[in-house]
Formats: sequence, structure tokens, C-alpha cells
Amino acid sequence: MDESRELIQGVSQDFFETVLPRRGGPVLVLNGKHQGVFGNLVNKDLEQETAVVQDANTHDLLNVRLHQIADYIGDPTYLSY
Repeated sequence: MDESRELIQGVSQDFFETVLPRRGGPVLVLNGKHQGVFGNLVNKDLEQETAVVQDANTHDLLNVRLHQIADYIGDPTYLSY
């Protein structure tokens, strides 16, 4: 999306950089067993490439791989949270 919140397609992956969510920040689980879960990043282990996410609904602590989560900057109500 650009500043107007319009979806931009056809952008080369060379222009993207992986950004790791900050501890305590909002994240969305993108794939795997917990896909679609919105929560907060409790902890991340860069060496093991793992993270602990606290589910915003159930408050369960979920163990995920870093590549499975993304920093979420949207409105959680769009996700029914």
C-alpha cells in the first residue's frame, strides 16, 4: 500500500526488506498452525529464529517461527479482534 492506502502490485522483491517486529508490538501470524492469530510479541530469539506471541483473544502463549509473523500496523477490528 502507498500513502493513500491503495494496493500497489508489480513491485520487485528486491525493494523489500524483512523487518522484525519489536518486542511488545502487535503482530499477525501469517501461516502455520496459528495462521490468522493477532497478538503481541512477547519474546524473540534471533539465534533460534523463534518467537512467542500472546494471542489477543485467548491470551495463550504461542511458539512460532520468526518467518511466520509480521509486524501488524492495521486496525485490529479488521481482523475481528
